[in-house]
Amino acid sequence: MRISSTNDLTLSALFIAMGLLLPILFHGLGIGAVFLPMFWPVAAGVFFLPIGHACLVALLTPVASFVLTGMPPVSPPILYVMMGELVALAAVSAWLFCRTGLGVFWIVLFGMAASRLMLFIFAGIIAPSLGLPARVYSVYSVVKGLPGVVVIMLLVPAMVAKIKQLNVFSSRMKNVDITS
Repeated sequence: MRISSTNDLTLSALFIAMGLLLPILFHGLGIGAVFLPMFWPVAAGVFFLPIGHACLVALLTPVASFVLTGMPPVSPPILYVMMGELVALAAVSAWLFCRTGLGVFWIVLFGMAASRLMLFIFAGIIAPSLGLPARVYSVYSVVKGLPGVVVIMLLVPAMVAKIKQLNVFSSRMKNVDITS
């Protein structure tokens, strides 16, 4: 078992902090649920962190946000839904990054697809407790976040490409294909 380096822990804390601050900004503007600001640091973090750290960032970010800000709420159980979504995003993306030669765009695309699938399933499970039809609520929940998915698909690959160009975190970035 590999012992965490100070760099990995520091970057994990940085991504968690970004996952706390971006939602505060976006929800202050009333656009948080549409643009998925907590997802941005998680989607980016998989390219800079070991898979275990990326998954822990995904799991701990919504929990820390709830403890510090009360959002996402426990009732209705949005906190648990977001934990599942973010872990799916991190696990799929980090696994693809470590195990395949896919480009950043495709890795983020598949990670976001896994996240949206998790949301669809969880929304269908909690809909009856909210007095809503499961399929309608599931579809609505996924569609509502599509602008955020588009922004993530544009922003994260561009950011990773820029960081690779600047040769920051070069040891983790040497096998990143930014062309596809």
